[in-house]
Amino acid sequence: MGESQNIDHEAGHRALVERMVAQLRPVRRLWPVRARLALWISLEVAALLLVISHGNRLDLARRLQDPGYVLAVAAFAAAGGIAAAFALRSAIPGREPRTMEKALLAGVCVAAVLLLFRQPVNSNAALAGFVRAGLPCVQGIAIFALLPWCALMWAVRRGAPLAPVADGALAGAAACLFSFALTRMNCPIDERLHLLIFHLLPALAGVAISACLGIVLLRRRVRA
Repeated sequence: MGESQNIDHEAGHRALVERMVAQLRPVRRLWPVRARLALWISLEVAALLLVISHGNRLDLARRLQDPGYVLAVAAFAAAGGIAAAFALRSAIPGREPRTMEKALLAGVCVAAVLLLFRQPVNSNAALAGFVRAGLPCVQGIAIFALLPWCALMWAVRRGAPLAPVADGALAGAAACLFSFALTRMNCPIDERLHLLIFHLLPALAGVAISACLGIVLLRRRVRA
């Protein structure tokens, strides 16, 4: 009886393996994370050059001579780049960001936000004018983030993401934080409330939306 059960088990196991092998399909090997990250950063650099050459900020050259302004912009760009690297790595099982790496990203983000509080507050601005001046920046955050986000989500989806929500949030953080830096360079307003409400809040909303979309766009890949 025991030998018969072993034979049945071996036959079932062999049939399962043969069925799995028959369903295998050749796939392209993923490019290294550094190569894919370099392509993504190239896309962002192209957007940066576009902002510098055709942006709305006429005093950009003068502002770039201010170390505080450059540091504030660079902090958001660096946070976006780190998030992009983590998003690409997280699509490779076993290479997910470690706790210390996540803490590094969080620290850079907090430092970038704190730098915004160096800007003055204009409490005399009329509400209608305040909103009217801020709406183009909300649109700018979305426009600058859309293509990099699509490219990054496609790259993550081609891997094997095991945490769709976290991976979607990382992709959203990469695109939206870098978009914050680009929009900041394109926007002529350096007032604190304007930056917090019409720059930072839309970027955070983009991260949350991306995390929710990760449930749909990335989990399908896992189920497959």
